[in-house]
Amino acid sequence: MDKALKRMMEADPLVWASVRKINLRDGIKFTLKGMPYLNDLVNCDKKIMNIKKGAQVCATTTLYLDAVHACFYRRYDQNIMYMMPTVTAVERLSKVSFDPIFQYNPWLIQKGATNTTMCKEINGRSIVMVGAQPKKVAGTSVKDTDNLRSIPCDCVDRDEIDLMDQDMVYQSKQRLKRSMFGHERNFGSPTYPGYGIDKLYEDSDQRKWQIKCTTCGKYTSLVESFPDSIIQVKGKWIRACIYCHKEIFVKDGIWKAEFPDRREAGFWLDGLISPYADLDEYMYQYNNIEGSKMAEFMRSTLGQATIEAEYQLSETIVLSRCTADYNQMISIGETAMGVDIGKIIHAVVGIKTSRTTYEILNVSRLGNLNELHDLAKKMNVHRCVIDSGPHDHGVREFQGKEPYSIHLCQYSESMPGKPKFDDVGIVKCNRNEWCDKVHATFTENKIRIPRPSQEINEFAKQLTKTVKTIIVNPDTGLPRPRWIKLGSDDFFHAVLYFLLAADRTTPRQ
Repeated sequence: MDKALKRMMEADPLVWASVRKINLRDGIKFTLKGMPYLNDLVNCDKKIMNIKKGAQVCATTTLYLDAVHACFYRRYDQNIMYMMPTVTAVERLSKVSFDPIFQYNPWLIQKGATNTTMCKEINGRSIVMVGAQPKKVAGTSVKDTDNLRSIPCDCVDRDEIDLMDQDMVYQSKQRLKRSMFGHERNFGSPTYPGYGIDKLYEDSDQRKWQIKCTTCGKYTSLVESFPDSIIQVKGKWIRACIYCHKEIFVKDGIWKAEFPDRREAGFWLDGLISPYADLDEYMYQYNNIEGSKMAEFMRSTLGQATIEAEYQLSETIVLSRCTADYNQMISIGETAMGVDIGKIIHAVVGIKTSRTTYEILNVSRLGNLNELHDLAKKMNVHRCVIDSGPHDHGVREFQGKEPYSIHLCQYSESMPGKPKFDDVGIVKCNRNEWCDKVHATFTENKIRIPRPSQEINEFAKQLTKTVKTIIVNPDTGLPRPRWIKLGSDDFFHAVLYFLLAADRTTPRQ
């Protein structure tokens, strides 16, 4: 073995595991084949990493092999703590997934070193497995556990963090106080939106696996664009570019961060990019299940936090509001417009017909702001509301140049009452209340939309992808309503912005 390869093995855990042909269990060796997305998980440039993931994407095995490699090459001075929600979960995972690694690679552990289910000593360094369930101290509300005491660490891995007591998560951070490294890795399948790994990911730099299309050169995130990113060709479901609809391949992807300057790294590791993904089965399930089964599909397959909906528009209700009119491309009278900004711009243009009723005249998906400018000019737009983030895409400059009134919308979870339009082009509104209004406007038959077409059918489909549910906070036990995303829902928010803009206009027929 040459020196260059040895240096690569010492520096990169996955190169080491591949070259040494690490046995994961009897007859099954570690391989990176079909899983290029794993490399950045063990070569992350930030101290704290958050991975929300679907099932069976090999993330757990990869991070554990990285821990073994860190001990083998003494990358750390102290221990590595591997946490799970309970001792029982630790024992089960260790016996099924981790113990076989040492059983079928006996050279990893020296003779006489500790080798138990709860502790693996490798080259003088240890991986300590702990359960995170707390104990009440002396009948008080104070939580503690001896599992997390007296274990100095350089790295803490938290597996299925959503199921852990959050006080124990915080306590585990204290084990890093004397560390020069201070590495934390949180991972698991998400549960509630805005909780646990989902919140950690939302607060991170938000990396997604973006696959470059070899035909048109544009990038697609399979999970962000699902289900449009999975299409059927000659009876077979394939991963497809959302721009040109040609087949794309996981190997052509890279991790791209939405907010690269944020302190913590975040990876959305969805099941669609796994080489073990059964796309035929996934799409069958997606098209044939609902309720709690659909919620579990979203969590386990897509790695998307969700919960069964209390309120959700149906395509039938949306399409029942269609008139006989075409999707209008020009307007003489003044109109209002709502715009959701993303890689594809979703625009909704219409009018207020009375104090509480509306008519949508045009629904469009556009490629850039120049096309949006042209649409606004043809449709005689006088008031517009556009979402203010997380992507700017030149919207501020667009706002300053357009000849009509534009406000950028900022959602609030806590601000009740009327929207607040300021003098610098910002409008703030209560997110839940205005999502309620979109739902009520359709269910109470207070809106008309153009006749069915390919664009209107897509519009109707997207309006079903934002749903209202009651979420009980796992820590406080307090229930609260929240509208959450189940898929591509850009038109839902474009309608919301349209209603905001239209409410500042005079009704007309």
